[in-house]
Amino acid sequence: MPTYGGDEVNALVIDVGSTWTRAGFAGEDMPKAYFPSRVGYIESEVEISETVDEPKQNGATASSDNDVDMEEGTETNGNKPSPEATGESAEKRKQKTRKYFVGDTESATWRAGMEVDGPMEQGLVKDWDMYEKIWEYAFKSRMRVRPEEHPVMVSEAAWNTSALRAKLIEMAFEKFNCPAFYVCKNPVLAAFGTGRHTGLVVDVGGENTSACAVYEGFCLTKTICKQEIGGDFISSQILDKFKNDYSYEPTPIFDIKAKAPVDIMKKPVITHYNREGTTDSYLQEMRLRVMQEFKETTCEVIERPYESNYVDIKPTKPFEFPDGFNLSVGPMRYGLPEILFNPNQFTINRPKRLENTSLLGVHEIALKSVMASDVDLRPQLLNSVVIAGGSTLFPGFNDRFSVSMQSACPGSRMKLYAPSSNAERKVTAWLGGSVLASLGTFHQLWISRAEYDEHGASIVDKKCQ
Repeated sequence: MPTYGGDEVNALVIDVGSTWTRAGFAGEDMPKAYFPSRVGYIESEVEISETVDEPKQNGATASSDNDVDMEEGTETNGNKPSPEATGESAEKRKQKTRKYFVGDTESATWRAGMEVDGPMEQGLVKDWDMYEKIWEYAFKSRMRVRPEEHPVMVSEAAWNTSALRAKLIEMAFEKFNCPAFYVCKNPVLAAFGTGRHTGLVVDVGGENTSACAVYEGFCLTKTICKQEIGGDFISSQILDKFKNDYSYEPTPIFDIKAKAPVDIMKKPVITHYNREGTTDSYLQEMRLRVMQEFKETTCEVIERPYESNYVDIKPTKPFEFPDGFNLSVGPMRYGLPEILFNPNQFTINRPKRLENTSLLGVHEIALKSVMASDVDLRPQLLNSVVIAGGSTLFPGFNDRFSVSMQSACPGSRMKLYAPSSNAERKVTAWLGGSVLASLGTFHQLWISRAEYDEHGASIVDKKCQ
């Protein structure tokens, strides 16, 4: 059986999250590609010919999708010989087809009728065709590599299912012809990304806040604790806050032809483009991207339990939106990220899925995960808490989390581990995969094509635990 590891092969590592995708070479410090996981697509109907009352000939197979430059968009259907060309009878029927637009620029460029969506939902793949297009774009357009020449390591949510793992390995070998494959759980990779083999991994991502104990490189499944609140939820709450308090919804750049300067807190004066055919999903996505910039520029976490009197005297921060609307942001810039620690009090509008749910703060999720572990392991977990995810980058987050945990666990010794730079914090799991896949001792863990052919997709649960 061929082996892969160390300097013998340059493995590819890909981490497709709900909000961002990271892809690069094992052994490197940062991913080569970092782009939005949400992609644009345009649906259309085409007439196709299909055979009627004619048996299929032995050995006939469907052709694969065309190779198309991802920056031009990709079609989901392939080319097949027409029935007329083969002498078969045919009838016409309509079939829906999608053209995808993947990447920073393409997914943000306005097109009439273009919807925007992502392949992931709560950390799990919901749209395999879209997920496949992200792989194609990452490997072929951004990294300029042939995946059939490189082993591929993929990250997965700690709560991923066996059925989805089976589809993942099938895609890797059947669609991309990878010579070897491995899938590893995000908490394990995040721990490796900070040099830890054992610890409590607290991950605040785009869609979820989760905590999970890792022991000697393995996830302890019974300690998984998650909640459907993350950075994207905060961005949507900011949008609701401006709509409710200021009767203001931002106009994204794609719709701004010209603008005039306005005084603080005054209605924007803009000239719009003619953007007939703009879809609701595209408009909402562009507004959320504006609010993401607002969030990252102005918002901070207060370093101690929230008190209005204390927050009111904190300095304000100016911000101007793309359409010219500007304001000096005061207590709001502390109240909005407070959702992470006190969601029941600071959430503005709850989505239906959370209406009858008692929400937990990030420190409460972490504590619940610790308490689900064995008593003897708890001190070790608290002494090695790994902070991961882009939504932990609010200034003051680490201090507030530490204070909240110490208050909940008085007398316990606790130590936080997090990448020193903001850029590394956004790609912690990918960094762990880069480290793991480049180890010379890792070669025996790869699933080879020969093993897949012999055992089928079930091999993934045996070798990737």
